[in-house]
Amino acid sequence: MALDTYGELHNKVLLRAPAVSSLLARDWISHAFRQVYEKRAWSWLMKAGQFLMPALENAGTVDLTRGSDIVAGTGTAFDASMVGRSLTSGLQNPVYTIIAVADPVTLTLDQPWGGSTSLAQRYEIFLAYVTVPSDFHQFISVWDPRFNWQLNLDVTQEELNRYDAQRANQASSSYAVVNYSYSLDPSIVPPLPRYELWPHQKQEYVYPFLYETRPPDLEDAGASLPRYIRGDVLLELALAEAARWPGTEGKNNKYNNMKLADYHEAKAQMMVAELERQDDNVYEDDISYQTVINMPYAPLPWVDANWMQSHDWAT
Repeated sequence: MALDTYGELHNKVLLRAPAVSSLLARDWISHAFRQVYEKRAWSWLMKAGQFLMPALENAGTVDLTRGSDIVAGTGTAFDASMVGRSLTSGLQNPVYTIIAVADPVTLTLDQPWGGSTSLAQRYEIFLAYVTVPSDFHQFISVWDPRFNWQLNLDVTQEELNRYDAQRANQASSSYAVVNYSYSLDPSIVPPLPRYELWPHQKQEYVYPFLYETRPPDLEDAGASLPRYIRGDVLLELALAEAARWPGTEGKNNKYNNMKLADYHEAKAQMMVAELERQDDNVYEDDISYQTVINMPYAPLPWVDANWMQSHDWAT
């Protein structure tokens, strides 16, 4: 059976309420869709992805000038793939993000270098902050197949800065996915969330993840109704709006009737409840999600050897 389309649904509204403009009918259908998909974490909103961590780059040396965002390299091999990765030199300096690479020996940081001016310094370039997919809403699970555990999703930057401000922990795997900032790429509008993987992973690695998406607005180019959302549900919600709309001056809406609006609203809510029941069956049958969610979480070594060696630890 063919799925209802956005255009077909808005035309059905117009057939019942001819006084309504086409733009208003479309807006009601779009609003109805948002109402439904924000109702709960539907199974059809789930997607899988992976964070591909590149190997550490540290060939050659760099010249770092206090107050300048330009890094000059000697014997380096900077390239465009490094945009978005992080650069650091020593534990007593912050982690900076690379926003441009001019040539193999010149790159630009997101902020001016704040440490002392230093020549021929050793450095590290790695991926400290990952950017989520464009349809991202929230994580369900991020895990490490090698260690058979999930990464923690409830650690904050405040906690990290309290226990590992130098980011000195050099564990072989990350333990947490920590909220950080938004993407710096000006071509991504609006910007996407960036997360810090801690401890920083400095070898070629992969972290699979499940996440809940935000579907596109029905007015977006190429957007379509999900298979599990019936068009008649959206139509009932839109007709409830049509029945509440009195019309405009000189053009009354004959479909305007508050009892009719209540009828459409009640019918729509019953249909949504049925969709929820059906979705529970789909989710419970998909044991792959349950398997991931039941994996243990990575232990958080808040007071590890690196922390004790770099702080005045009183026994």
